[in-house]
Parts: sequence; structure tokens; C-alpha cells
Amino acid sequence: MLRNYLLAAIRHLLKNKLFTAINVLGLAIGMAVSLLILNYVNFEFSYDNMHHLAKRIYRVESRFFEGNTLTDDWPTSSFGYAPAMMQHISGIQDAVRVDIHETEQIVSYENIRFRESDVAVTEPSFFRIFDFPLLEGDPKTALEGPNKVVITQTAAHRYFGETDPIGKILKFSTTGSVKNCEVTGVIADLPPNSHFHFDFFISWKTLPDWMNNFWYLHEVYTYVLLQPNVSPASIENAFPKMAEQYKTAAALKNKTWAIHLNPLRNIHLTPQKQYERETKGNRNAVNALMLVALAILVIAWFNYINLTTARALDRAREVSVRKVSGASKIHIIIQFLMESLLVNGVALVLAIGVMLVSVGGFNQLTGKNIPFQLWKDSTFWIPIVLVFLSGIFISGFYPASVLASIKPISILRGKSKQSKGTGSMRKGLVVVQFVASFVLIFSTIVVYNQLDYMMNQPTGVNINRVMAIKFPAQTDELQQKIISFRRELKGFTDVKNAAISSAVPGMEVAFFASNHRADDPNKQNRLYEMLSADDNFASTYGMKIIAGRGFSEDFGDDRNKLVVNEEALKLLDLPDNEESIGRRISVEGEEEPFEIIGIMKNYHQQSLVKAYTPIMMIKYDRIPWISPRFISVKMTGNPSAKTMANIRNLWERFFPQSTFDYFFVDQFYQQQYKSDQRFGSVFGFFSALAVFIACLGLWALAMYSGVTRRKEIGVRKVNGASVGSIMSMLNADILKWVISAFIIGVPLSWYLMHKWLENFAWKTALSWWIFASAALFTLVIAIAAVSWQSYKAANRNPVEVLKDE
Repeated sequence: MLRNYLLAAIRHLLKNKLFTAINVLGLAIGMAVSLLILNYVNFEFSYDNMHHLAKRIYRVESRFFEGNTLTDDWPTSSFGYAPAMMQHISGIQDAVRVDIHETEQIVSYENIRFRESDVAVTEPSFFRIFDFPLLEGDPKTALEGPNKVVITQTAAHRYFGETDPIGKILKFSTTGSVKNCEVTGVIADLPPNSHFHFDFFISWKTLPDWMNNFWYLHEVYTYVLLQPNVSPASIENAFPKMAEQYKTAAALKNKTWAIHLNPLRNIHLTPQKQYERETKGNRNAVNALMLVALAILVIAWFNYINLTTARALDRAREVSVRKVSGASKIHIIIQFLMESLLVNGVALVLAIGVMLVSVGGFNQLTGKNIPFQLWKDSTFWIPIVLVFLSGIFISGFYPASVLASIKPISILRGKSKQSKGTGSMRKGLVVVQFVASFVLIFSTIVVYNQLDYMMNQPTGVNINRVMAIKFPAQTDELQQKIISFRRELKGFTDVKNAAISSAVPGMEVAFFASNHRADDPNKQNRLYEMLSADDNFASTYGMKIIAGRGFSEDFGDDRNKLVVNEEALKLLDLPDNEESIGRRISVEGEEEPFEIIGIMKNYHQQSLVKAYTPIMMIKYDRIPWISPRFISVKMTGNPSAKTMANIRNLWERFFPQSTFDYFFVDQFYQQQYKSDQRFGSVFGFFSALAVFIACLGLWALAMYSGVTRRKEIGVRKVNGASVGSIMSMLNADILKWVISAFIIGVPLSWYLMHKWLENFAWKTALSWWIFASAALFTLVIAIAAVSWQSYKAANRNPVEVLKDE
């Protein structure tokens, strides 16, 4: 019996090659796109799943409250959290700290030297908690004791080639220290779906002893392994009371110290926070792509339903003959489901081929090297089979039930008409397709409009033609050499200015201090970003001083002076501009208050995704722990090869033991938008595919409508109807569908994109023109999809159509 169903289905599909091809093409594209997106989504949700204890591992994240108000939320914790929690809070089985306060260091072995940005310091418990395999060395002892280091395979090959790295000595240099560490282990490269990536793991005891239990430097990732069945909430609730005995300094003493235990497997898709090294995923973007994948599949399935029900009259005679010959309703339904199975099966095979060919291009589009790993994931097969069976049922059952319900006697007497219910259902499905198309078009316009808005807004700083050179490693008389290097740089004809600072625009300032007004009786401490800079920094970047002055040697000693931005004034609760000049600020760790000498206009230190932050600028050599890290060189024009060579030669003369590393600040600043740009490209590309599939089905419906109404068109032409009037008649439904889709799609689109825009501190408005543009674009592409078929139908010779009547 099944063999007969299969043969009948094949014969019918081959008989109607064009409609079969349209259905298969639409479904294949939809399935291929859905598989690519599913693989991407699976990868995003797979972060940190490789650890067998992952369900019980949490990252300890710092939170500070003033009353019930959350004022600060960091992914890091202090050096002292872990030992105190292990001692005072029950339910913690193990803990590990990963120090990230000096991740960039110059690493050298003999004559090989590189500036590395993935250096961490961690404890022996790292290998007890995480399942990162050690290829060489003993995981129990590799990080025991001081001056030990475990390196990745890639790092081992970079420094030692094919020779055995165990026992070799690597030198790690920063601006403030030099450490010689013995290689005691080689670890496999951390997988791409790990939320952190390091190439060097230095043993914890290499750090100074005072840092081990220090509570006022929040620059470590702390991970705790909870005992089975222990609630993370119980640990969080116990922390504030315990923290009170460790809040011995004035900094942040007025705040409630709390923690949040972030599940290891959730870290990648939680919002980006300060101090986080890795660029995290965006859960809203992942969910948006899942909706796009679903929309594409639904559009493709609706195309199949529409084309099948549109041809109901042709199939009705076939079904009537089968029913007269003894076929039951269930037999008819099985026959149509078999056809749906064939079409979906062929489409799935094509989709898999398309997807495998497209994985490389998709990875290039997303900027991630995502292996196609769905086949290896047992959880993949259940949803994919369910989706496939659902597609067969959705696209086959309704047309089958409609045709199985017809009365053979009416059809065989030639009195058949298409069911009104069938037509209404078909129109409803087309409206749903237009709603999906409208929402996708609208969302694409909003995404690109937001990107354009962010990238073209004034930043408040001039970052054009500025080259940032990274600071050299520790050397004798470093400070004097830096000053001399800067002075000689300014003597080059192509160099307009040169400045020293701890950060440049486009990055976090990263240094925080808990400060308050010196005259505040409550000593209300709040956190401020502390930017160390020299006299040339503000002028190099064109920052506007709107009251007072910036740092300058012309005024003598500026060591105990501050330049603050407008946002810092708000947090200090000071009057604006001139009235704030001369006010004194108590800075964390400093005995003497600092005097405000200048007010700096707010500028975007980072991308417009983030709001203005309160910044206090101090002299670059004033506070040792706020160390300078960059020399910014302002060029008069685009730097020539000769100028670059001269700068490199000057560097090597002053700092022969350091690598010469630089970047251009404007390019670096724009890198902040790369992930948003990639999301826009991916979303726009797949939205275009969804609209294409919808138009494909609409084109086929228009073609079939022209065929079924050919006699009506012939009669109208004989009675004097023009081509234009006939095309208007055939296209009239398009306008109704678009209006209906617009009414449904406007509130849905507004809600979805309003939620997406909440991720941005600075955002464009959902203006009326975006809705109008999306509606007009939807109408234009719909009319374009059907107009050619309408034109062909309207130009057909009525004699050919009516000659047999």
C-alpha cells in the first residue's frame, strides 16, 4: 500500500515540475538557513559545557548597594573574597581565582620576544575545577609554588618550536616588574566556546603576599564549586554579613557589599560588564536569529500550503475518482502526507548540502570559527526530527483534509468550485507571510539605522590620525626615557603632538577609586574612573575644557590636581562648571585632598552602547597603581613609511628590550561596533532570504491565479478592458494583504525593536518614516513579485482562451 502511495506521489510531483521545484527550492533554502542558525545558536549555548562539574560552578561577581539601589555591578571580585568565603560560608566545595590585572605582558625566551595579551595568574585548584586537559606536566603540582607557568600548545610552539618546553624559563615583563617562570606544564588550547582564553597561567604564589587576602582590588575572576544540592542563593545571602568584618578601609564602607553567583554556563550570554576581557554573546541577538529561522521555515511551509490549496480544483477530480473507487478519507490524507514527506525530504537533503557548503561563508559573516558540531550533539537529533515531522504535518495535513472532504458527485458533475474556507485560509496565510516580511524588513532598517546613528554621532574627541604606542616593559630609568622619547617624537615634522596616558578612547579606563567631596560630612564614597594623563593628553585628543583649565607646566605643580568631566560633577553633587573649580576631593588611598582645576565636557570614552561614565583625570605619574600604558602620537597627516620607520628606530634606541606595538585609535574605536555590524549583516542577509521565499510563493500563486482566471480575463478584454485595468484587478488583493500586514505588524515590530534598543545607552528613535519605509518596501516587493505574471495574463490573446467556449 505504501509503495502505491509513494509511486502516486512521485508521479504527481513530476507531472507538476514547476510547482514542485518552487516548493522544494523554498523549503531547501528555509531549512538550510535554519540549520546554519541552529548550529550557531547551539554553539552560543554550548559555552563552558565541556566541564563535567559545570552545573555546580559559579563565578562570584561583585555588587555594591546604597540602601536598595544597585550602584556598581562587576564580573570580578577582590583577591580576598575566595579565602574568606571558603572559611566562613558553608556549602562551597572548592574555589579558584584567576588574576586578570596584568594580562598584557612582554614574554621572552632567549631572542624570541612577543607582547602577549593573554597572561593570567591562577591557583592549583584551576585544574580541579575546570576540565582543561594538561598534555604535559602534572596538574596537581604544575602550579604549586612560585615562578611556575603552564602554557598552551600554541604558546609552546611559538617560543620553543618542536623542542620540549618543560623546564625552560620564560621571562614576563611589565612596566613595573620582571618575573622569570619555569614552564611546568603544557595545556591544550582552550576551546573556542570557553568564556575566557589565556595562553599563560602563572602560579598564584608568584604574586606578592599582600595581594592574597587583599579586599580592595577587584581584579580577579573568582569561581566557586558548590557542594551538591547547595543553593547559590544561600551563599549570596550569607556574603554581606561576612563582608562587614573585612571592610576595614574607608573606601566603599558606606555601601553594602554583595555578590551574585553567575552560573558558569550562563556567563557568555549575560550582558557585558566592565572588566570583562572577552566579548560576550548577545542573548537578544541569538533569540532574534532563532525567530528569523522560524519565520523562514513557516514562510516556506505556508508557500507549500498555499500552492497546494490553490490547485485544489485540479486535484479535486483526482481525489473524486479515488473516492469513487473506494478510497477513504484517511487514504487521501496519507496520500497527501506522502507527497509532503517527499517534498520535505528532498528539500532537507538539498538543505544539508547547501549548509555544508555555506558553513565557511556563514562563519566569515558572523566572525566566529564555528565547527559544524550538530551531528555530534545527541540533543540535536530530537528537535531536528520533531521540526521535520512538524513541517510534513503542517504543510501536508491541512491541504489533505480540505481535499479529502470534497463530495465526489459535485466534482464529477462539473459543478466544483473552490471552497470559500480554502480561499480565506490561503489569504490568511499570505497575510501571515507579509506580517513576517514586514517585521523583518522593519527590524533590518532599525538595526542599520542604529548602527549608522552610533557610528556617526560626535564622540567629543578627535581620534583621527592618532597612533597609540603601547608602553615599554620595565627598564632602568623608565620614566626619564619615556619623557625623552616623547620629546624627540614631538620633534618629527609629521608629528603634531604626543601624550602619555593610562587609557585611550575606545577602551575602558579600567582604574577605579572610591572618592568623595572633602567637605562632605557623610563622606559619601562613590566609584570614579581614574584616568592618568600628562599635559598634552587633552589637546592631543581635542577634549573641551569648559571651565577652569587642563594640566599645564605653566602653572607649576599639578600633582594634587584633578580635571573631572560633567558626569563626575553630577555624582559629586557639585554645582556646574565655574563654581566647582577649587573644590577639594578626597581620593582613595591618598592623605591629602585633590583640587579640581578643570571641568571637561563629557565625551564618549567608549562606544555609544554605553552611557557617559564619571571620569577624574590625574597626572600620569601621581598614583603608582594607576600606571600609564600608552603614548598617543598625533600626526599632521597620514603617516608615511619613512615616519613610521623613524619612530620605530627611535623606540629601539630607547627600549631595545621591548617590542614596538601600536594601533591607530580611530580604527580601534570602530572595532567596538564590529559585533553589532556583524549582527546587522547576518540579520539583514537572512531577512532578505525570508522575503525572497515569501515572494517566490507569491509569484507562483500569481501565476496560477492568472491561469485559473484566464477565461474571466478573456471575457473582460473582449468587453473592452485595458491591460492596466486587468493588472489592477489581479493585483488588488496585494494592497489589502499589505494593509492587513501593516496593521498587525506595526505593534509587533515596535515591541520587538523597542526591546532590542534597550541594550543601547544611546539609541535612535522608532520614527514614523521607518514604519512607512518598511510598509512601502513590503508593498513594492510584493507587487514586483506578481506584476510580471499579471502582465502576462493581461496580455494573453482572448481568442486563444475563448475559442473552445
